[in-house]
Amino acid sequence: MVKITEVQVRQAEAAAAEQERVRSEASAVLEANPYSEMAALQLTEESRLAAQLRANAREIRAAFEAQATEEQRRASRPELEKAAAAEMKTARSEMPALEKQLVDALKTAQEGLVGVVSAAEAYTAAVGRHADVLVEAGLNFREGETGGERDVLGGARLKADGREYVPVASGALMSWLVLRVIEARVSQYHHLNGALSGTARAAGQQVPRVVEAVSAPKRVKRPEAPVPRVGAAPTLMDR
Repeated sequence: MVKITEVQVRQAEAAAAEQERVRSEASAVLEANPYSEMAALQLTEESRLAAQLRANAREIRAAFEAQATEEQRRASRPELEKAAAAEMKTARSEMPALEKQLVDALKTAQEGLVGVVSAAEAYTAAVGRHADVLVEAGLNFREGETGGERDVLGGARLKADGREYVPVASGALMSWLVLRVIEARVSQYHHLNGALSGTARAAGQQVPRVVEAVSAPKRVKRPEAPVPRVGAAPTLMDR
């Protein structure tokens, strides 16, 4: 990193001031000769150079001041670290355990979601298998308390003792599960609510008895942020 000196700052500001003087002289010449194309062109060029040197001087001054601030911060860091020694010690002992706790929680959640996928696949396969057997047996879904059918797209429907069953999408179940946790424990205005709500709604339509049987997590009362404007970037609290 190139170190900027105070001499360089003064030189840049002096060059800008000198060019401003030259520009003023060119302006005076044009005022004395308002129809002179040469004088107008000269003023334009001197004005352009003056603006460039002013901007250059500002940038050098800003970089010099930032450099001084950083040097001061580095010089005072040992004292700051000493003053925060107790907090640093607590953080060193606490954070690894909390990190492990977070990893364990994610592993457990991941295993749970894998279980959801497996259970949904088994459920859907059973709906199709039983529906096909009942169709072969001549038991139509629309007649009586027991029956099965396949629609034109191959989707199965099963009725057993008056209870209806249809295939369930594992993605819909996982979206529904994540959404209700977000609403209960994070925020009902979280930006993922909109992204997940459509898919999650399908779970309630496909397996209504299943979702009704799963108790919602205990809701935590939090200060609610304003509903973000359409197109607004999510805040860190929302991510």
